Amino acid sequence: MPTQARLQKLKRAASQRQPGLTIVTQDVFDPHNLGAIARSCDAFGVQHLHVIFESSDPFDPKTIGKNSSTATNKWLQYHTHFDSEKALRSLKNDGWQVVATVLDDAAESLFDADFGQPCLALLLGNERDGLSQRALELADRRVTIPMRGIAQSLNVSVTAALCLYEITRQRQALSPERLQNTAEQTTQTLNYFLEMHAHLGRRSKQQRKLRAKQRLSKKPR
Repeated sequence: MPTQARLQKLKRAASQRQPGLTIVTQDVFDPHNLGAIARSCDAFGVQHLHVIFESSDPFDPKTIGKNSSTATNKWLQYHTHFDSEKALRSLKNDGWQVVATVLDDAAESLFDADFGQPCLALLLGNERDGLSQRALELADRRVTIPMRGIAQSLNVSVTAALCLYEITRQRQALSPERLQNTAEQTTQTLNYFLEMHAHLGRRSKQQRKLRAKQRLSKKPR
């Protein structure tokens, strides 16, 4: 069981998750970028991440990229997909509004866009090519971050952080009810945290035993 201080920290985090906000990444191939996105998700209270591996090699985001996430990835819930159209249609059918981030002056500016909708899925493309044409067609809206410099793009993890900040800022100012979990949602998230805490405790114990065994095997005879 976690210590009382740890339990209180987990309860606080569970109660502050944003129920109507999720991230969807399409073919983000650098684990460190996905780890950095996870860190921002944890900071802004996003519990669920949808990770699409359609044209990139899949990897486990809970075990790879943990350094750039500062190990916050272990507390998040990932949903892995291998077909962008199926993933996005499923989200839309469940009532999520898909908001694609693009490099396009014709898209809504992040500073002017209205993010007051109850269920937002922020869609991010990969580091090299951005989002596929089909993903853009399936998106309900497109937003862009205005640039003033020579470079016309940002790292995908920076884009995620800026968008999550602005969405959270708007919700806090205009729709604070969007930030409120139900008691049932908080309980579900807390149960997941406790499950992960127990799993990590078992794994840590197994690793300690393995290291002890390795040390013993190296002792001179």
